[in-house]
Amino acid sequence: MASQAVPRDGTGVIELDPWLEPFREALQRRFRFVESWVKAIDETEEGLEKYSRGYERFGLNVDANGNITYREWAPNALEAQLVGDFSISAHVDNTFG
Repeated sequence: MASQAVPRDGTGVIELDPWLEPFREALQRRFRFVESWVKAIDETEEGLEKYSRGYERFGLNVDANGNITYREWAPNALEAQLVGDFSISAHVDNTFG
């Protein structure tokens, strides 16, 4: 097999598995879709590295003092509710918004 440059359109895998040839257009379409998402993440989230570390800020986090913070990304939400057994005392409204 001659060494060639790998195509930058998502079809390089066809060289490894010729049975994928009938799916060339689908591979190209999916590759373009992923490229558009990576570009959007680069432009809006300062890159994949920072974006992939969202778990450090979102969700339930405990700081050095034992304080628990919950953050959710829901830009179009009118309100959010955190439901659970937080206290055995009176009902507490956990509606935010």
